[in-house]
Order: sequence, then C-alpha cells, then structure tokens
Amino acid sequence: MLMAQNGADVVKVEPPEGDWSRRLGVAAGPDRSAAYVASNRGKRAIVADLKSSEGMEIVRSLTRGADVFMESNRAGVAERLGLGYDTLSADNENLIYMSITGFGQNGPYAARPATDAILQAFSGLMMSNPDKDGAPKRIEFPIPDYTTGLIAYQTLVTALYGRAVHGGGRHLDVSLMQAMLLFQQQGLIAREIDPTPPRGSPLPPTGTYTAADGYINISVVREKFFQSLCAVLGLADMAVDDRFSSIEGRRAHVEELLPPIERAIAARHLGDLAAAFATADVPHAIVNDYQDAARDDHVATVGGVAWQSLEGVPDLPFVNVPGSIPLASDDKRARVPALDGDRAEILAELNFT
Repeated sequence: MLMAQNGADVVKVEPPEGDWSRRLGVAAGPDRSAAYVASNRGKRAIVADLKSSEGMEIVRSLTRGADVFMESNRAGVAERLGLGYDTLSADNENLIYMSITGFGQNGPYAARPATDAILQAFSGLMMSNPDKDGAPKRIEFPIPDYTTGLIAYQTLVTALYGRAVHGGGRHLDVSLMQAMLLFQQQGLIAREIDPTPPRGSPLPPTGTYTAADGYINISVVREKFFQSLCAVLGLADMAVDDRFSSIEGRRAHVEELLPPIERAIAARHLGDLAAAFATADVPHAIVNDYQDAARDDHVATVGGVAWQSLEGVPDLPFVNVPGSIPLASDDKRARVPALDGDRAEILAELNFT
C-alpha cells in the first residue's frame, strides 16, 4: 500500500476465494473489510490459482517485468510452489524479492504460523501492557502487522536504491519477529539494565486523568512543564515543595503527588483544561477516539486525512502518507480493488492468452 501511495503500480495476486483479510473484522462493503481497505488502497488485483498451470504462468509473467516480487507465505512455501527467489531471478536478474514471514526463513520457529496476537505475546509487548490485575494484555490494534509493513517498506526502498546505484537483485528476509524486536529495542535494553517493569509512569505526574467530561493526557518530561502544570491547576504550594522539585523526588513521593492533581483536573472541563494547558505550554492531549481524531480541526487544516467514498459504506478517512502527494477525490491511489477486478487489464498488458 505504501508503495502504491508513492506511485508504484502494485498488482495484488489473490487465490480464487480471495485474500482472507477481505473477511477479517468489520465489513466495509462487498468482499472487503476495514482491514483490507486500509492495506490495499491503490492496488490492482487479479486472481491466480497457483495449483493450476495458468495461475502459475500469470505470476511468472508478472514477475518477468517487475521490479519487486513480494510473498508472505510460511518459510519454504514459495519454493515448493516454484516461485522461489532462485527460480524467479533466473528470469529477472534485477528482481528485488521480498519474503515476509512470522519468524524468518530459518531456525526452530520458521515453520510456525504467526499472527498479530502471537507476536505481541512472543516479543514482550503484552508484558509491557498489563491489565488492572497485572496480567499481560493484547493491545487492540495489530501493531506487529503494521510495524512489519513499515519495516518492509523501508527495507524495500533501500534495496531499490541499492539496485539503482550498484545493479542486481536480491532476496530480502523480513519477519514479524524481527520487526517487533526492533520496534521495542529501547525496552529490550532497559529490561537488561533493570529487570523490574516500572509501576505507573516513570515520569510522574505524566499520565491520563479524568476530567469533568472526559479524559486528558499530560506529559511532564521537564521541570518547566511541572511548574506550568501547577500554575494552571492552582497548586502553587506543590510548585515549591522540595519533595516534588525533581523527577526523582516526584517518583519517590508519587502517592502524595497525584491526588491533588487528580482532584484539580476532575473539577474542570476538557475545553477549559486544553485551552489553559496550551497557553501555559504544558504538553497535553484530549483523549480521542478514532472518529474524533479523524475529524480534529488540526488534522483537517494540515490535510492529514482525505475523506473517500466507497460503495456501501459512509465516507472513509484515508490517511495521507507523509511525504506523498495528498489524495484527490478521484485519485486512483484511493481505489480499493474488487476480487479479480483488474484481470482483463492486467492480462492484456502481459499479452497473456
């Protein structure tokens, strides 16, 4: 999807029943889900049955003239199908071939199935997101999937640049496991130094608070922000209290620190707090849901979201990819492919009969 948003001609090859993500989660019209829409806008699509000679020849024909071939099967499956790197690069020596798997091409876990939840558990992410009882909890958004997509994109673009400079193709191995470990590099290092997970915020009073009409998050990472926070909330005594004069002091006296702040915030409305914090330069944000975030005035002003029409659903917020040209109302990069919807056009381009 990121390649398509930046101008690449991306052809998605699906099995006869369609990509399983077409039916994953919230439906977004016929033969598509919110997950499918989010990850496939801007692509063209064709069905190829890889158990048939015709399906195999469609894929081989596509890769002969392609810059990139990407597959996301378990390790070894593409080779068994006759679509491994050695086979395809024999027809296209400059092909950049990317494999995305759960645990990589080798090692004891290479053949394992992998999903978002599996990698949240394996990588330590669940342990850093405990529930109120301290049990590890999945974050309700597919972070491993999207993180791996971002890592895959930068890996692919780097390889294309390398090919432009030095020539030649290569096989890129990207796994959800490696992407998630990289994503959490800071946590891996911190736990080696201090194996005890922190309780509460490491920078109190940083955190999320209940106001009179919703939730607000404040971030106090510098002393001047704490002073400004106290001024906004009318807590002048706290601003000069030696117990709270440093990060270490506030951490050591967190049980005395938080209750006055909680009471002061609970007595005020979000609009009032946000305006006062902005004036005083206190880092903060009202806690939005997805609909609020997409409709925020600032998001609209900077063109962060392009509202697009799809059959059978309300207008949908397509986020403009940073650095790419913003989406227009009739932009082909906002098109979501129907199952096998571009077959005739693609086969004609391949002179496939």
